[in-house]
This record gives sequence, structure tokens and C-alpha cells, in this order.
Amino acid sequence: MTVFVAVHVGAGLLSRSKESKYRLACARACEEAMRELKKGESALEAISKAIVILENDPITNAGYGSNLTLKCTVECDASIMDGHTNNFGAVGAVSGIKNPILAAKKMVQQTSLLPLGRIPPTLLVGSGAKTWAKEQNIALVEDAALISQNALNTFGKHMELLLFHNNDNSQEDDDKLDDTVGAIAIDMNGNIAAGAAMYGCGCWAKNATENKPGIACSTSGTGEQIIRTRITTQCVEQLIKEDDIPSCMNRILRKNFLQSPYLQMYEEKSVGMIILRAVKKDSNHSNNHHVEFSYAHTTSSMGIGCMSGESKKPKTFISRKADHETILCSGWLVE
Repeated sequence: MTVFVAVHVGAGLLSRSKESKYRLACARACEEAMRELKKGESALEAISKAIVILENDPITNAGYGSNLTLKCTVECDASIMDGHTNNFGAVGAVSGIKNPILAAKKMVQQTSLLPLGRIPPTLLVGSGAKTWAKEQNIALVEDAALISQNALNTFGKHMELLLFHNNDNSQEDDDKLDDTVGAIAIDMNGNIAAGAAMYGCGCWAKNATENKPGIACSTSGTGEQIIRTRITTQCVEQLIKEDDIPSCMNRILRKNFLQSPYLQMYEEKSVGMIILRAVKKDSNHSNNHHVEFSYAHTTSSMGIGCMSGESKKPKTFISRKADHETILCSGWLVE
């Protein structure tokens, strides 16, 4: 059984001057996840470890170094889904949790009812999420500990531009980044998992069955647009039915995202996604799959890394869309 992991550091306008740092973050995340997968750990464990690496890297917009709110604070989102159990967990607008993905993962792992028959949480936000994380012994930090110097510098620049824009109705900032993070993986047992963080707002994971492929998807971009169109769900639903992944993704992104009536108010429509599709080779060997990896984005660029169990090192790259392209779709067969 081939194990595989892929990560992304966001879809948007990724600076060429920071390309080596984006690629290094992807490589480190893939290597950490692959160590877990080769030890026989679950896909859920592997992608949570990968996203922890990305949350700790100041080059990404997740965890430490995240973009700051108008109040100069860090508020993080994180979500994760286990394709084996179909459980999902997420935290939103939370401050002071060192690695928000670990809080989301903890929710996924809580499968038993709480005292008095209460149902375990699936989504927690704000101070309530922080309080719950503390009760679960998840590491907390001072809110200011998640603020990097670069984030402060960017915040100051953006506040000046916002003030300039409001007063004079003049130029807007042309450095538009949706550099969120996410990960997808398949483990030795054929189990699939997916995770996302910070405005990406979209992940999905479902194991393969005898007559349906397994799918893992992590989405990035403008979160409000992703929520309005349910683009992650729509892509996954079609990819379960169709084998030509690039063609399917191109059609769905064009019709259900770029041409969506729910996005008429937006001049720029930004989304990017990484997808893993696993098809059982033989019903008698449930852990044996054909695995295909694909990615697509409407943004100018997207930072991606991936690694299989047979790879000596991760493959990392910044996918850049040509000026004449509206959507870039690509991918390859892993096994």
C-alpha cells in the first residue's frame, strides 16, 4: 500500500521573493507527515503533524505569524476530517491556542457521549474554544506570542493603505494573499484525512468503498466565496462519479464558482484546492489502492508540496497560472 501526503500554503498571489521559504515549509510538513505514515500512524495523525509544522512557520497565514485583525490580534481557524470515521472538528476565530489544528483533531477523536448524554462539540469558536482546549490539555500561549514582527509590519502597512483609501478613494493594495494552509493524506490502511486552516474554510475526506473512490480535498482562497458556493462539496460530489479529474475540476470551478450567481458582487474570485482520489484495486485487498493527486486554482498562484512512500524527498513547487488562463488544473497518478 502506497502512503501519500500533500500540503498547500495557500492560493493567492505568492511572492516570488518568498518562493524558497514557501517551498521549504511545504517540504518540512511533508517530511514530518511521511515519518508518521511510514511508522504506521493514521492519515489523521499525519496531516495534523503536517499542519502543526505549517502553523509554526511564520511564512504562512496560520498559527504563529498569521495576518492580524483590525484590532491587531491573531484569530485562527482550523478544521480536520477523518475519512475513516467521517468525524469532523473545527475551531474558529480563536486566540491563544498554539496549534489550533490540535484542538480540531481532539474533537474528531471524541466519539463517546459526554456526561448526561451530551453530544461532543464539532465546532467551537472564540473564547469558548480556548477554554475547551485548556480543559483538553492542548497547549495555550499568550495571545501576543502568535504575533510575528513581519505580521506587525504588514499590519501597519495595511492600516496606512486602508486610511489612505477611506480618505481619498485612491489606490488599493495590490499584494493580495490568501496564504492559508491545508493537508491531505492516505495511510497504510487506506484511510484518508483532510485538514484546512485560516479562511480556507473547506476540507472533506471519505474513505474508498468497493464501488466508490475515496476523496480527500483541502481548499484555500477567499473563505466567504468558498462558503457561499460550497465549492469543496460540489467538487467532491462530482469526483466520486467521474474519472477525468482535471476536466471535472475545470468544469465545476468554472460553472459553480467563477460563474456562480452567489458571487456576482465579487470582481475577483479566488479559490485553490488539492485533491487525493483513491480507488480500490481489488476488493479482496482493502488496503490496495490506485492513488491520484490533483490540484487546481483560479488565483494567480498556489504553493504545494507532496510526497509518497516511494519518494526520496518531497516535491514542492509554486503553481503559477498564465495570464491567459482562468483556471489551472493539473495532477498525476501516484500509484
